[in-house]
Amino acid sequence: MTLLGAAGVLIGLLLVLLAGLVWRLRAVRASHDRARARIAALLESDGAGLAVWDSGGRLVACNARFREFYPEVTLKRGLEFEDLVRYTATRAVVIVPEEEIEDWIEKRLAGRAEASTETRRTPDDRRIEIRMRPTEQGETLLVYTDVTAARAAADGAAAAAPSATAQAAALRMLQEAVAVGHEAGSFHQAVRDVTRLLAESGGWDAGTAYLAAADGSGALVSTGVWHVANEQVAPLATRSAIDACCDDADDRVLRRAVASAAATWIANVTVDPRLSDARRDALGGIRSICAVPVSSAGRVVAVVELFAAASTAPDPIRERLIVSAVGQLAHVIERERAAFTPAAAPDAGFQPS
Repeated sequence: MTLLGAAGVLIGLLLVLLAGLVWRLRAVRASHDRARARIAALLESDGAGLAVWDSGGRLVACNARFREFYPEVTLKRGLEFEDLVRYTATRAVVIVPEEEIEDWIEKRLAGRAEASTETRRTPDDRRIEIRMRPTEQGETLLVYTDVTAARAAADGAAAAAPSATAQAAALRMLQEAVAVGHEAGSFHQAVRDVTRLLAESGGWDAGTAYLAAADGSGALVSTGVWHVANEQVAPLATRSAIDACCDDADDRVLRRAVASAAATWIANVTVDPRLSDARRDALGGIRSICAVPVSSAGRVVAVVELFAAASTAPDPIRERLIVSAVGQLAHVIERERAAFTPAAAPDAGFQPS
């Protein structure tokens, strides 16, 4: 081969190598362009704060939302991942208990190549979800999402669920009490049914009713009608003792219910001064009571009393439900009054069956 021919071959090989290098450079540039486009798309996605770290743990890029979490820090390209993690914990960007800080930092650094999610509270009481996601290229995505509103909505839904259930149960109870008021054949039967409904829906262990004197004196007489859901709380001896002292003149619970036509709920009978000593002794192991008047034709004609073994603080919502349910007994009283023969006792007042 001549010298000229050899030079031509060498030039040809150089051209091939140069073409290969150009192709590789273009491929690398295209790959970098795709990576930049992917990062740009990520940075503008879903409104979250997002930062991208290379395989060596250096900041590549972050969006404006991410910078908002670090208003006092200049987040420059090349920032070390460890420096940001340590700043986050020690400067209360999110709240990490002091005794947990070093462990939290160590776990973040060791787990950079693993996917993780946690939610932390900020000093201004926001909830921030922190997600770390590794990529196939060895990068790490750090995503901050403010989930305060979503967390509040979820908590509200969870709180509303039992409330909705309780409301449905209360509505059913009131519907049944209304039915008792319109359909019960006698006052005594209505008392049993209404006190049973209140025991089942409100946690009361027993209930009874007393009749008010027609002369307006406030005196009471026991009907002897009881519903007992828990015999241990209100055994026969306790019920008899309660019946026997329902008209104790020193007691300011039942008498007040008659005089004021208002319910009285006592959380702890052992310390409440409104109960007379005789009534307190009669109650035995009972701790809470609720006395609810039944009014008809402008006056109190009966009082229903509920009993519970547990000390239960007055609940205005529950009390209104109790008053509404007990109030249905007035319909039964009015039916029996209408059926009562005036000639038999013209001024005797109501004498239920």
